[in-house]
Amino acid sequence: MVRSAALLLGFVALFGGVRTQAADDEPKDIIAKAIKAHGGEEFLTKHQAGRANNKGKINIPGVGEVEFTQEVAFMIPGRGKEAFEMTISGQKVSVVTLFNGDMVSLEVNGKAMDLDDKIKAAIKDAGYVMKLGRLVPILKEKGYELSLVGEEKVEGEAAIGIRVVSKGHKDINMFFDKKTNLLAKVEYRGVDPSGKEISEERIVAEYGKNKAGITVPKKVIVKHDGKTFLEAEVLDLTFLEKIDDSEFKK
Repeated sequence: MVRSAALLLGFVALFGGVRTQAADDEPKDIIAKAIKAHGGEEFLTKHQAGRANNKGKINIPGVGEVEFTQEVAFMIPGRGKEAFEMTISGQKVSVVTLFNGDMVSLEVNGKAMDLDDKIKAAIKDAGYVMKLGRLVPILKEKGYELSLVGEEKVEGEAAIGIRVVSKGHKDINMFFDKKTNLLAKVEYRGVDPSGKEISEERIVAEYGKNKAGITVPKKVIVKHDGKTFLEAEVLDLTFLEKIDDSEFKK
């Protein structure tokens, strides 16, 4: 079974070396700069939904590297749908993941899968990570504690990290490119498709412009315990004000 790999756009292998503290950076200042780099507070607040089409490769235990295509829709807070298609040993496999609040479902070739609590929690965590990826809630909403993580290299570029702590959620480390202020990496403790706890990193390796001229991720890498799990090329990512809630219902 393939876990919802992508609710990834976002918007998200610890690299070796010692992290150094940048005393002149404050977490709120870092987030404020990132908000501006990602389109500004007005744009991010107005556009709470989006659609994406991706393609790439995923490493499946016992199978190896497999090419995939993917369609994603999301609406903050806590609603997402992913249709993931690939071919394994000549057989087409379709995986559809859906979450809407406390409702979580996963179907493989149209058959509903039984999900344990760890997998359900991991899928719902993707919604929380997407919310943080919009950045504005971190500054405008109550309940977030921010602290500096320090500096490290992300895909060879200097980045500054902050830790976001919120009651009832996993601690999330977010790293921002020091030159562009764009989100470079998100890391947290997660689970792999088997339910094993892992360190998960979602790295935006490349940015570009979408059809509307908005800066968006163009290449995303997901790592589990430092090893590449998935690489995706973002073919199209469009931010929207709203998607009808019926799309996120079974």
